[in-house]
Amino acid sequence: MFIKLLLKKISGFCGILIPIVIFINIGIAIFYSPWFNWTKNALSDLGIEGISAFFFNNGMILGGILVLIFSIGLVKRLEVKTGGYVLFLSSIALIGIGVFPETMFTIHWIFSALFFITLTIALLIIGMTLRRNQSERTLGSIATIFSILSFCSLMLIFPWEGIAIPESISCFPAFVWFMIYGAKMTVN
Repeated sequence: MFIKLLLKKISGFCGILIPIVIFINIGIAIFYSPWFNWTKNALSDLGIEGISAFFFNNGMILGGILVLIFSIGLVKRLEVKTGGYVLFLSSIALIGIGVFPETMFTIHWIFSALFFITLTIALLIIGMTLRRNQSERTLGSIATIFSILSFCSLMLIFPWEGIAIPESISCFPAFVWFMIYGAKMTVN
């Protein structure tokens, strides 16, 4: 019983840390990349060379590990495990973004696309699963809405060359939900 409670609390804490770790590392990478332009670059451009690559790539790997641990906690907690398993796949893809930088274009692109697709699908499935449970219906609805917002932000046509802004916007709702549900896991 103690181990199960500890796993739930650790995975919840990881959910809280996911956006903090990822956004801090992206922020540091941007700080060390005066050439970076939100409207002309992809976030992955930060992972190509220099100190910015160190922070960006390691931030994606560490963030992916946190998502992996959070997804394991979700699988243990959810009645329907599918959303947790899809989130687990998303964590592997996020790790892959850091392991295979943009210089390995095809492999990187596959991991990047897989991450955004599985993140959106996972949040949608988790939201629909939680909506079945009366006590978690609100968090399920929020997850479902955030999934739709993530998808829509990726599908919008933007007037600029780069995709850094849609990448950030599409992850933000999921990361907010991770923090909210992670906090719930640490107290319940």
